[in-house]
Amino acid sequence: MPTFETQKSNRLWWEQNPMIYDWHATLHSTPGTRRWFEEIDGRFIASAYYAVGKDRLPFSRFLEPKSFSGKRVLEAGCGMGTHAAMLARAGACLTAIDITAGAVAMTKRRFEVFGLTGQIEQADCEDLPFSNDTFDAVWSWGVIHHSTSTERCLEEITRVLKPGGRILLMVYYKRSIVYYVHCGLLRGILLGQLASRTLQEIYAAASDGFYARVFTKKELRALLETHYSQIKLTVVGLKAELLPIPACRLKENIVGLILDRFASAILGRWGSMIVIAAQKKIDPK
Repeated sequence: MPTFETQKSNRLWWEQNPMIYDWHATLHSTPGTRRWFEEIDGRFIASAYYAVGKDRLPFSRFLEPKSFSGKRVLEAGCGMGTHAAMLARAGACLTAIDITAGAVAMTKRRFEVFGLTGQIEQADCEDLPFSNDTFDAVWSWGVIHHSTSTERCLEEITRVLKPGGRILLMVYYKRSIVYYVHCGLLRGILLGQLASRTLQEIYAAASDGFYARVFTKKELRALLETHYSQIKLTVVGLKAELLPIPACRLKENIVGLILDRFASAILGRWGSMIVIAAQKKIDPK
């Protein structure tokens, strides 16, 4: 499928299905209010036990203020602005983009409500509207794997990143419980979907977004090693991945009882997400 057509479909899907973590239609706050933003943030952060740092702050394992303070930072795919707000509070000179007008409007509204500063605009990561070597860092959480041309997204991120600049990206991981157990064993074999679809097609249909890709560590290193050094790949996953049953109240209750240490021991190897940290090489000439 041509990437242009896929991006049009991606944009439409996310306009119609913004990521607000309201799986059971229990979010009743007025959209765009302080309470609404705090509630969706709370839901997201509660599931992200894997990103808590030594200081016990949300996402501080990956989003360290010292790495972003005073730096020109691009967030590719801001969604409802949760990470954009974290980056702004960390002292980043932030530019946040999203493929949808709705996400841009909501992130701008968030910044107004909380008194934050940043440039927020609609743009496509496959064709970034910025000059070469503009940013000191690029952050993108769960975004570029929704493009059929993740390679193009990485090319653009690399182009706008300064030599010596850093990337921190999260994409979906292939060697995971979700890919092989949830999708391959349960949906593919037990439900018979492999009779008419490939495993990748089953996975994409079961994932958020119009389209979704998965990557192995080897594939990611091959994509990165030409332009990046100090590549670090960290596998993480949601506790819900440990229970290959449909989402329901019972599942939520069981997930709430799973200890972080136990979840990390398993999902640190077979979780559904892989976090990429790397530094853009400096031309020696």
